[in-house]
Amino acid sequence: MMIKDSVNQTISPFSVFGYLGSGLNLALSKECRLFVIIPIVINFVVLILGGYLMFQTIYGMLQNYLDMLPQWLSFLSYVIYVLLLASVGFVFCYIFSTIATIIASPFYGLLAEKAEGLIRGNSVALDNGDSFADIVKDVPRIIKRELQKMGFYLPRVLVCLIISFIPVVNIVAPICWFLLAAWMMSVQYVDYAYDNHKISFAQMRHDLSQQRLATFSMGAIISLAMTIPLLNLLIPPAAVCAGTKYYVEMEKRYTLDGALRQ
Repeated sequence: MMIKDSVNQTISPFSVFGYLGSGLNLALSKECRLFVIIPIVINFVVLILGGYLMFQTIYGMLQNYLDMLPQWLSFLSYVIYVLLLASVGFVFCYIFSTIATIIASPFYGLLAEKAEGLIRGNSVALDNGDSFADIVKDVPRIIKRELQKMGFYLPRVLVCLIISFIPVVNIVAPICWFLLAAWMMSVQYVDYAYDNHKISFAQMRHDLSQQRLATFSMGAIISLAMTIPLLNLLIPPAAVCAGTKYYVEMEKRYTLDGALRQ
């Protein structure tokens, strides 16, 4: 897939601001509602259990770290505590959100397919004859795709985590986490539409990198929305629909051997 050589092929970062809102409307529509309920229940159960575990362990772990700081950094203890709390809290939330996403990924794939059909104005997004039984058979491939995402994320998470625990340097840790989270959110939720079309993970990453600013903008919006309690239960399915819309918009700007990809 190659980007057409034209200035108007760049997606404006301002145009993606409304994607999450329209994605939420699409996710709550009667056509998509069936594919949203189960992922919401999964997210609720996993995040509640994960949140309980996080608050049971995070305080003691951070307190032990602060006790190890040299005396000359004591005046920064409160600042460092807040930064570490934000960083470690993000890691815990990411871990449990990832677990919930992996469990719900087959349903998100179906949601992305249905959403694409509605966005394109078709009753069926993919004209490949797949039945529900065929989709179930694809579950191992879908899980493998989620593991590919984890393989992409974890080295970068490790770098941010190391930065978070280096005194003074960790002042920039929240910025690093936010930028990483923004990119991760776009990769996560745009990929369902790509996977439905059997497009490789590497190709998907390449396509997103060609629309870097818009990709960061959409991911940042999703990341910020994820921080709103209760609403964040609805954000993942809304983000799947938003990511699918982003895929459709990118497809309009890409060609494969000179022809618009179907």
